Amino acid sequence: MSNNQIRFLIAVLLCGANTACKSDYNTPSFTCSNYYMTLILQDSSSYALKVNNNTLFRIPSDTGGSKYLTLETANDSFKIIFNLRHGTYPEPALYNDSLPLKTYIFKRNRDNATSGLVVAAVKTGNEFKFADTDTSSITITRWNISKQTMSGSYYFESSNRTLTGKGTFSNVCFTSLK
Repeated sequence: MSNNQIRFLIAVLLCGANTACKSDYNTPSFTCSNYYMTLILQDSSSYALKVNNNTLFRIPSDTGGSKYLTLETANDSFKIIFNLRHGTYPEPALYNDSLPLKTYIFKRNRDNATSGLVVAAVKTGNEFKFADTDTSSITITRWNISKQTMSGSYYFESSNRTLTGKGTFSNVCFTSLK
């Protein structure tokens, strides 16, 4: 595992630990009004999701840094987490709040396991059970720097296609950590 991948995993774990303590899927969403996020499962069931956390952060390095977006959203039955990584940015560009409009892809068998990862969990009893993501994508179609909102769609296949889903999101706010 490369140093950048190790740094990314540590950052995600720290953000996850921080949000795990602060985020409860039953609490009101942290984000702005007039947003929506949906989940459609393979059986065509559709669910509205509540965003608990959406953070854009950076990890600088000697050769330029990367930007990371981590989003956590849930309802009473499902939880979806995005982990997106982009670029190697020179110092000045690393600290602006932009991300390119594009599709970020994750494939389990590929080296770059940090771009476009969507993780899904299903609630069983009192706990969420996370599925192993085989392939996923996050497409950002609109990124508003001034309002700090994003819109787009996502897709995932997990646990050898036993759990598949897709969804859309619109005007979901993000918090930028610099």
